[in-house]
Amino acid sequence: MAIFVIVVAIVWLGLMLYEHGKPLPKGLSLEGLSRAVPKVEFLTDLTYQRDGQPVHEQAIYNRMCRIIDDADRFVLLDLFLFNSVHGQGAKFPALSDEMARRLVEKRQRSPQVDIVLITDAINRSYGQDEPAHFRRLRASGVRIIYTDTCRLRDSNFIYSAWWRLCCQWFGTQGTGWLPSPFAPNGPAMTMRGYLNLLNFKANHRKVVASEKEALITSANPHDASGYHSNIAFVAQGAVVQDVVDAEAAVAALSGDTLPRWEIAIPPESGQVHLRLLTEGKIKTRLLITLAQCESGCSVRMAMFYLSDREVVAALLAAAARGAEVQLLLDPNKDAFGRRKNGIPNRPVAHELVEKSQGRIQVRWYGTHGEQFHPKLVMISLPGQTVLIGGSANLTRRNLDDLNLEASLEVTAPASSQVVREATGYFERIWQNEDGLYSLDYKEFAEKSPFQYGLYRFQEWSGMSTF
Repeated sequence: MAIFVIVVAIVWLGLMLYEHGKPLPKGLSLEGLSRAVPKVEFLTDLTYQRDGQPVHEQAIYNRMCRIIDDADRFVLLDLFLFNSVHGQGAKFPALSDEMARRLVEKRQRSPQVDIVLITDAINRSYGQDEPAHFRRLRASGVRIIYTDTCRLRDSNFIYSAWWRLCCQWFGTQGTGWLPSPFAPNGPAMTMRGYLNLLNFKANHRKVVASEKEALITSANPHDASGYHSNIAFVAQGAVVQDVVDAEAAVAALSGDTLPRWEIAIPPESGQVHLRLLTEGKIKTRLLITLAQCESGCSVRMAMFYLSDREVVAALLAAAARGAEVQLLLDPNKDAFGRRKNGIPNRPVAHELVEKSQGRIQVRWYGTHGEQFHPKLVMISLPGQTVLIGGSANLTRRNLDDLNLEASLEVTAPASSQVVREATGYFERIWQNEDGLYSLDYKEFAEKSPFQYGLYRFQEWSGMSTF
């Protein structure tokens, strides 16, 4: 018996080490070429308070729909949350059914247009049964590819090694009988579905593309996310081909292929430069740019989750060199009708404010049930500004080649339209122009050593949802 236990422990430890750092499937962790373009669109969704009443300004979903409607050759979507599961009693826009209806109608109206949806198994509750709107899509001719996240590295490496050793062989088939962890009215799940869920890995990308343009965003066409605040970029030119190639890699790791669509690429020109970044290369480029920040430079961040230790160190170093650092953070208190404990943003914010002796400024977005969900960093350097935004939170899971992520790096003069719009967006929130958006740091200041210790353990171990 002792020998058996020792053998199992050795195998478990070997799996843990290998799966935590195994080679990535081909085409992941991409740093695209710098592409010159005349312009790039910057879009925002905002929910805020004006005179005590909620105001919703939503632009990103409508822009997704325009890309679908205007496509002549193909529509390619890679969407993390694409479902209608939400808490009881709350009312949300029916984004998932509306987008499914639009895609079905596009197939009926333009049958020559290929439509491919790449998504995460969370949308079928980690089982085999598809939701009704996915079945309608498939029946209309839309190809659906569920990402094989088992091929990715393990973020929750202590648990996942045990799951790979003992559980993955049994699959996820069967009739659900356990309550949904996502909402009281969510589809029931099997025990094997729960065990799969606890790996905490995902295709977290949010991309919509056609042969004409590509949208990269922090927003999901998910009913319960319908009032979240988000950001998006819409790009044209050669970066569209980069997006398609990056998505072909996701299809390939899932055992599928994408058609070889022809994309007309105009000659590169303009003062704006775009670079597609996925997975770990998002952090690589962010750290390179932060390292250039000194006196006279500024860092502005609008972020749902901030926890990555290298990013935290880079922000402190930039502030120590004299850069102005302003952080707009979600207070991490709202999650689809559930209350959260403020981890990771509150203990991280306390660390940054305290260690920088107040040089790093923090304000909280005033959420009321929804989330401040953007993932945007704006770094002003001499002669240019760098924007990095898309699906990736600044966490170990999102930045260390664990989840699938997609962001766009935009480098442009301070006078360019995209920089002016991004700056205006940030200042509007920071200064509470024409509404109540942000709150003083003291409103959610968190000094608890226990909370800080818990955040550090969860960040290191991956035993968390951030």
